[in-house]
This record gives sequence, structure tokens and C-alpha cells, in this order.
Amino acid sequence: MTIKTFIAIPVLISIFALGGCSQNQNDKGSGAIGSRGGGTSKSHAGGRSGKGGSGSGTQSGTIGRGGASGVNSRNGSGRGGAGRGGAGRGGANGGGGGNSANNTSDITLAGLNDPHNLLSQRIIYFDYDKASIRPEYMVLINTHAQLLAKYPNLRMRLEGHADERGSREYNVALSEARAQSVKSIMAIEGVGGQIKTIGYGEELPVATGHDQKSWQKNRRVEIKYEGY
Repeated sequence: MTIKTFIAIPVLISIFALGGCSQNQNDKGSGAIGSRGGGTSKSHAGGRSGKGGSGSGTQSGTIGRGGASGVNSRNGSGRGGAGRGGAGRGGANGGGGGNSANNTSDITLAGLNDPHNLLSQRIIYFDYDKASIRPEYMVLINTHAQLLAKYPNLRMRLEGHADERGSREYNVALSEARAQSVKSIMAIEGVGGQIKTIGYGEELPVATGHDQKSWQKNRRVEIKYEGY
């Protein structure tokens, strides 16, 4: 073995050793960059999964733990979506509360002065020259009849009215007929003895105009209760 060969062998060994170290350093560097990149991506996308990213290294990556699954489990449909913020509390429960807010079927004396109760409505309107009841007033009339049936000592007065057209005698008779029409429907509940009727004709208008709008308001029966 020559002197040159003896010197060349250690040199080659040193070169290979340095190359191996350099490769290891590059691998570690790539791993560190991957971990930080993963952690950064997780902190932006997944919220609280940044620590898991740096621990898992470059193999599991950002998408594995911190990416899509992190978004879905923390900020997606689990809590923020349909679970609590969506249909769970804000949707169905809120709607249910609105539906039960007003009770219009409570048939008590207190309902007469409750604007949310059907009993607070005490006027029935009529068509021109008619004493027949419009279908839309049947529920109102029957509700007042049920109140009378519930309180046998309660007394009612039905006051009929007409508009200014026609003679005084005719309007008095027409307004009386209107009050009787309401009473006949209430009497089905067996409360006819608790009701009195009177016809005022055109004498007590609520609107003093001489047009269709005013006449419509004056063609009416008012429900009055003694003491209420």
C-alpha cells in the first residue's frame, strides 16, 4: 500500500461521514419545517389543535388531526351548527314560545277586559239592509254565549244600530232585528233568559260621515254586560 492510498482512505471516510451528517441535518430540518407548517395550519383552521400538529411530525400532517376534523368537531355541526346555536335552542323553542303567548280561548270574566282575549271584542257588523249574521262572527257570538252559560247570574244587553238611510221607524225595527239575530244564536246555549235586546235605529252613530265607510261602522250590534 502506498502512502497516497493510505492518506486517501481516511479522506474518503471523512467525506462520507460528513455527507451522512449533512443528510441527517436536512431530514431534521424538513421535519421541523413540516411540524411548524402543520402547527400553523392547524391553528388557523382547526382552532385548538395546534399542539397536536407539532407532536405528530410530518407524517400525520396538518390535515390528519388539526385540519378538517378539527374544524368539524369544534366549530362545525357539533356545537355551533345544528346542535345548540341552530335548530336546537334558537329555532324550535323560540317558535314554540311565540305560539303559546296569547290565550284567546280563556272564557272568564277577566277576558272581557283582556285585549288578547276574544271576549274583549263586543261589536258585530252587518251588511246594508240586512239582519243576518256574517259567518265570520259566529265564533265570537258563541264565545260570548259560553261565557253567559258559565256564569248564570251574568246579564247581557244587545244594542242594535242602523245607518242614517231609511226612515226612523224602519231603522229602529231593523236595528232591533239585528239584536234579535244575535240573541237567537246565543240562545242555543240556553242563555236566552240572561239577554235583553234594544234597537236604537240611527240615533247613536259612532261615525258621523255620510259615506260607505261611516255607514258600515254604524250598522252594528254592541254587546254590553251589566257591571262590565
